[in-house]
Amino acid sequence: MMKKNLQSVTASLGDLAAAMPTQMPMAVVRRPVPSPGEPLVQFSMRMRKSLRRELDRLAIDHDTTMQAFVLSALRDKGLSVTDDDLLDLRKQAS
Repeated sequence: MMKKNLQSVTASLGDLAAAMPTQMPMAVVRRPVPSPGEPLVQFSMRMRKSLRRELDRLAIDHDTTMQAFVLSALRDKGLSVTDDDLLDLRKQAS
């Protein structure tokens, strides 16, 4: 069985991804750190499965996480949501 050489495919996909507007080179990616101020608390809520899918789609359309999308909506309603609250604090792939 013959091994396929995928180096050229990887290189061309990397160039393509770097040119896309939602992609940033790894050197530019800013890794957010939690602010040392007020502690974070967990909040959960129930919703219909179809509503959760719709929320997921809307967040993806706005190029953000569902959490940031909901927090932005709460800020629009007058809550004091800061830009730091909207940062994605999930672990980044190395």
